Amino acid sequence: MKIDRLQAFSDGVFAILLTLLVLDFKVPDYQAGHLSQAVIAQWPTLAAYVLSFFYVGTLWLFHHDYFAKIKQTNWQLNVINLSILFAVTLINYPTSLLSESIAQQNGADIRFAFTSYAIVALVISALFWVLYRYMALHHELMRQYEQ
Repeated sequence: MKIDRLQAFSDGVFAILLTLLVLDFKVPDYQAGHLSQAVIAQWPTLAAYVLSFFYVGTLWLFHHDYFAKIKQTNWQLNVINLSILFAVTLINYPTSLLSESIAQQNGADIRFAFTSYAIVALVISALFWVLYRYMALHHELMRQYEQ
């Protein structure tokens, strides 16, 4: 597989994930004349969306910049990349847990939701570390830049 294909696939996964994050938004149930209050009551959904959008966006920027430095791929790098993409797509679920638990205002549920989010973030970070470590050991896959 050419590195361009790997980058295009990865960019597509990130783009779809960022798009799917917005699907938590629903038109609220409201009584006539009270739409603004119903929308304001949805602030937990917006807060969780903003958090995850910028988190995933930052991950995409790191991924994009790092893979721009790679000149070729192999099956091990493809598996590492696919693992990273899998882990990143998991962020949708704890994002929904966060918005729902904050809306319900239950402390134990909020702690569980944040812990779930943190565990997914930890897995993502660990997989990026695996990528960096792998590339440090296989520097022949990296582009050589002039100083």
